[in-house]
Amino acid sequence: MEVPALRPAVQALQPELVAWRRHLHKYPELGFQEKQTAAYISHRLRSWGIPHQTGIAHTGIVATIAGEEPGPVLALRADMDALPIHEANEVEYRSAIPNVMHACGHDGHTAIALGTAKLLQQQRQSLRGTVKVIFQPAEEGPGGAKPMVEAGVLKNPDVEAILGLHLWNNRPLGTIGVKSGPSMAFADRFQIEVIGRGGHAALPQQTVDAIVVGSHIVSALQTIVSRNVDPLQPAVVTVGRFRAGDTFNVIAPRA
Repeated sequence: MEVPALRPAVQALQPELVAWRRHLHKYPELGFQEKQTAAYISHRLRSWGIPHQTGIAHTGIVATIAGEEPGPVLALRADMDALPIHEANEVEYRSAIPNVMHACGHDGHTAIALGTAKLLQQQRQSLRGTVKVIFQPAEEGPGGAKPMVEAGVLKNPDVEAILGLHLWNNRPLGTIGVKSGPSMAFADRFQIEVIGRGGHAALPQQTVDAIVVGSHIVSALQTIVSRNVDPLQPAVVTVGRFRAGDTFNVIAPRA
């Protein structure tokens, strides 16, 4: 399939891509709850004559586009779920669901995957091989990839390579970033509870200030990367939340 020849067809998809993405943005759903999103995707795939399976790992979908010429099996993965965040943007397509928002770009991923599926279906006669388009639920936390793989989405036919789509604001507009090896690694998490001894702020000698202890821990955690990890290896340790104390004149017993 010659890429330059596809440019007009891709450009013609632009209005639809914007409309799909904005619809999905307006009606976000959390992980394993993407029923309306899945129905929206399935309706479009069906209208284009693309065979697909629904209800995989609760709400996942896999579409299969078989080219008319033999070739490898490639998969494209897009996630569908949103985050439990209230949207403050003042746009006409802002989230209509309180405290749920597509704040991580999964509406864009899904729209791009839909556009790719439609375009490939239109170009099946010149497609060498097969493309599976995987719409995955629950990327944000619950973990939808594992149950989808266990359900066999990479089998029949067996996938030889898979592209995990991800929007990235740090790349210039209109460019695509591809690299070999691991990328966009999943974050692990930790929780530390400091148990001190509370008391009046005017009598610190009678207390063990959990906030002071916790502050030292936060600073010391940064040495994990600076003094324990090879400088040529990517690593980040972030403390994203620190909770302690109830009032200004009482030394916190816990942090």
